[in-house]
Amino acid sequence: MNKKFTEIQLILFLLLSATLFAQESSFNIGGYVKNLSSYQRGNFAGFSSRAGHFQNTLQTRLNMTWYASPAFTIALQSRHLLVWQKNTKHSNSFFNLFSTNHYYFNLNKKWINANDMQATSEIDRIYLDWSWNNLEVTLGRQRIAWGTCLVWNPTDLFNPFHILDFDYEEKPGTDALHMQYYLGSLSQLDFAITPGKASGDVIYAARFFFNYRKYDFNLIGGWQRNSLRLGGSWSGQLFDGGFRGEVVYSQPHITYFLPQPPSFVLSPKHIKQPYWTIALSYDYTFSNSFYWHTEYLYNELGTTGNAAARQFETLITGELSPARHSLFQEFAYDLTPLWRTDLFIIFNPTDHSWIAGPSLQYSVSDNWTLYLLAFPSKGIKNSEFGTLPSWYFVRFKFSF
Repeated sequence: MNKKFTEIQLILFLLLSATLFAQESSFNIGGYVKNLSSYQRGNFAGFSSRAGHFQNTLQTRLNMTWYASPAFTIALQSRHLLVWQKNTKHSNSFFNLFSTNHYYFNLNKKWINANDMQATSEIDRIYLDWSWNNLEVTLGRQRIAWGTCLVWNPTDLFNPFHILDFDYEEKPGTDALHMQYYLGSLSQLDFAITPGKASGDVIYAARFFFNYRKYDFNLIGGWQRNSLRLGGSWSGQLFDGGFRGEVVYSQPHITYFLPQPPSFVLSPKHIKQPYWTIALSYDYTFSNSFYWHTEYLYNELGTTGNAAARQFETLITGELSPARHSLFQEFAYDLTPLWRTDLFIIFNPTDHSWIAGPSLQYSVSDNWTLYLLAFPSKGIKNSEFGTLPSWYFVRFKFSF
């Protein structure tokens, strides 16, 4: 692997060696193997149909944790994927244009880069955790999740994720230094910073967590994507259900370049308009296991018109949606102790486009699960979800 990958391995080896004879140490290992088969009906708007509509992904995950002592914990987690799809190399080149990288160090290794097959390995967690009295310090690749809502998290400055990325259950991490100071059993101070190869990649933020009248509150401030972020969140119970919310004020200082037709000469676009982002969430589980979850996202910078045209811009600004308003509704029910059904829909109330996620899960045994899922969508041309194809998935998973 590359030089940085080797350096990280060496550092980890030295840390493990230093704690090899520590008292009260223990070592845990686990993970899973899963196979995801999918069929894509239709193509992305403007995307060549050269890529095959069938795809198969075999994934193995390995989680290793060393509890070296009561004060030290060392973790290493990796995932390994083998993907087959006709012309998958061509489709990867397309999707890479729209992907964002949350990592400073390159801990990926591509083993196979053929036209129809890709094989990669990635270390997505590698960190050292040290605690002393009321202080806890975590250094390395980790997940820093400060959001409280279940779908959209404006206050997750370090590790935003998308609900449609369902097969990445661990969710993205980041290379960061995270310090937590516990003021008491129900309050703490956090500070985290992640480096960047460019000024627009640097993120640093602080959080004050406390509890008041059985509600957890967070006050958050920091700098992300060349934007000032100030906000807060809460989580508690309302009428025996979960009530959560997040509010963020953003002051961006962003300049990027877009090709302008008909000459397609790059012209700068400046984003300096302050805006508010609000997420509200409520969920309730009835005594018969029926589950209901409603969530709403307000993005003041979002559009009430052509949402598809703003998809690229949201990757730069860090918005969770290109639209001004977004609605999420989910219902779930345990048909039997082994069968569970779920249905969610994301709806844009201004352009009336939507994407749904009906699913069915069966527990074959304690370690084996079968998962059936679809992503049908509909919308007019240039609407938020009107440019998307429909997907159908079958997944088998074995955990160990």
